[in-house]
Amino acid sequence: MKVDELISGPVHTISPEKSVFHAAELMDGQGTDTLVVVDHGVVAGILTSRDVRSSHPNRIVADAMTPDPVTVSPDIFIWDALKIMDRHRIGRLLIQDGNTLAGVVTREAVRIKLSELMDPLTGLYREPYIRAIGEALLEKEQPFHLLFVDLNDFREVNKRYGHPFGNDVILAFARRLAKWAKETRDFLYRYGGDEFVMISTAEEETVDRFIRTISRPLDINRVTVSAAVGHVNGLKEPRFFSMPFREMLAKASLLSTCAKADGEEESGNAGVFSPV
Repeated sequence: MKVDELISGPVHTISPEKSVFHAAELMDGQGTDTLVVVDHGVVAGILTSRDVRSSHPNRIVADAMTPDPVTVSPDIFIWDALKIMDRHRIGRLLIQDGNTLAGVVTREAVRIKLSELMDPLTGLYREPYIRAIGEALLEKEQPFHLLFVDLNDFREVNKRYGHPFGNDVILAFARRLAKWAKETRDFLYRYGGDEFVMISTAEEETVDRFIRTISRPLDINRVTVSAAVGHVNGLKEPRFFSMPFREMLAKASLLSTCAKADGEEESGNAGVFSPV
């Protein structure tokens, strides 16, 4: 989940006064398409095979390289690494551990790894993503809200309309959740089936408003559905920072089951599913 898992091979370096021709030979000999340019022990730039191809072989590396490359620490999450590359419009990041150059991570490697963590139906991340976020926040002792969202009576949707239609409902509901989530404060993933999990660092009033909204019946694809939400509040749970994330997730799941049962008791029926 961290970029240090994606570092490919050893770091190959070159000094800035060398020729581009020499750089091309070095790349061929080392079997690499990237050279880190180091000037008197300081990282000065990065040179790729594309830079070499677009430069005259007699030019020096300092003229062909990309100066001041973006560096990140090895413990940064891979999804954050992709955001950094997108923001800077680059295809590689240098991984620097203190004063030590640990390696290079490419956009392609990050995208391949992220594709393994994504749910193919909704495009949301899967369990390892939210677990990594939760454990990192707990380690920093940063409180958050953990929400376990479970659609009510979704089995009836599949029975009445079929699984392809059910998938359409899941996708539409996931988009509703994603539309509410803000990138700077919320982390959302599909737990499985009709269940979703969100970590939020939003204000308590904002989270309470979201829970009320998502608990009310919603019209999705000509079907009215609602969700039960289990909420573990990091500002009120006395054992919050001593509780393993797995246990916290189990508690949120049980609370969603209780919310589902309370909703059924109040409505006097088996749920809130009905055709529009």
